[in-house]
Amino acid sequence: MADSLSLAGWSLVRRFRATENPLALLDFPRVAREEFGFDAIELNSPFFASLDSDYLDELSANAAKAKVRLLGIAVDRMGDLAALDPVTREEAVQRHIPWLEAAVLLDCEFVRVNLGGRDAADPEAAVRAGIASFGALTQAAGERGVTLVIENHWGLSADPANMVRIITTVNDARLGALLDFGNFPDDIRYDALARIAPYARTVHAKFKDFDTQGKPLEIDVARCVSIVRDAGYVGNWGIEYEGQGDDHDGVVRSKQILSHLLGLH
Repeated sequence: MADSLSLAGWSLVRRFRATENPLALLDFPRVAREEFGFDAIELNSPFFASLDSDYLDELSANAAKAKVRLLGIAVDRMGDLAALDPVTREEAVQRHIPWLEAAVLLDCEFVRVNLGGRDAADPEAAVRAGIASFGALTQAAGERGVTLVIENHWGLSADPANMVRIITTVNDARLGALLDFGNFPDDIRYDALARIAPYARTVHAKFKDFDTQGKPLEIDVARCVSIVRDAGYVGNWGIEYEGQGDDHDGVVRSKQILSHLLGLH
């Protein structure tokens, strides 16, 4: 295995959500290749127009035409997998299953799901609920040949200990972490990344804005890369630009910086 770069769809969120001439997901593979030179992308569930097989077949065909791999799907708004009510929790599990099926049809490697548990009244019980949900979803993912990943995102996953506990308790080769450089609070970011780095199956190399010399602001990207490297990670590094500037310039600059840090040319 070698290191490689991909483009996370969220980098172009303003294009996908534009009121006039929005970017269609079906066109994303071509844009990633022609505008930015990527040969791999990550998809986001809010940008899908459908999960019908015809739509997924067209998306797959467009990716093949552009010579772009569809690496994974980041799934949002499908329910709280850490809900204390078992019925609510099971409904959330079932709403994620179609996305596992879509990943199979698109030949994706992974599906990212959110742990949930935002403002949980009983965090300990919510973590136990999350263990149950991820146990069920990991089994479903494994049956389909897909890897499931938890992102350090929000809610219970804002605490790296919760992520590690769920991954190690489920203890399945098909469950790991999507490590995001930017989502932990600033005061714990680097220590927290080191806690989850040994479980990383894929990475979001997040970039915000840049200073006048072109260096990343807010996040010490070089330090993040070093932390992940020190944990022995080799694999995909997905660029996720979330700055306020022009997204074309932001993605291009992010790619240049990350390529240099990884020794990719």
